[in-house]
Amino acid sequence: GPVLPATDKPRAGPAMAPKSPRPALLPLLCLAAACLALSTADAQYDKFLKRHLDFPKSWAENDQLYCTTMMGKRSIRCQGKNTFVHASEAQLRAVCSSGLSHGQNARDSLGTFRLTFCTRLPKGPCLYRGSSTIARIRLVCHNGLPVQYVRRI
Repeated sequence: GPVLPATDKPRAGPAMAPKSPRPALLPLLCLAAACLALSTADAQYDKFLKRHLDFPKSWAENDQLYCTTMMGKRSIRCQGKNTFVHASEAQLRAVCSSGLSHGQNARDSLGTFRLTFCTRLPKGPCLYRGSSTIARIRLVCHNGLPVQYVRRI
């Protein structure tokens, strides 16, 4: 067949339409925002666990030694006070799903928990007084996860 000469002319194509916002991008952005919110909740939950969960309760000769040791181990040494909850993660999450609503995000446990309450001694190095008790608790929940210990009730 006949050979057509090659040309250096660019082919005429359809005119480029101005870029319009892509509606398909919106659900993706919403998903990214939801994931970010979830990862923030997860980070708060992890922080909550590190600060308050000790199950089963770590052994110590007495509650004063327990508190001084645990506050150091959990990197919250020298802070004024902290409560350790001796329950499983599932038991703590259950407070969020089935506890009594108290205000916007707070939930009161239906059952009681073993707790160790640690209070820093006023003078000297970071030593603590400790006391064990059994009580109901109030937690702040976010996305079904406990993120803050409020108090015993």
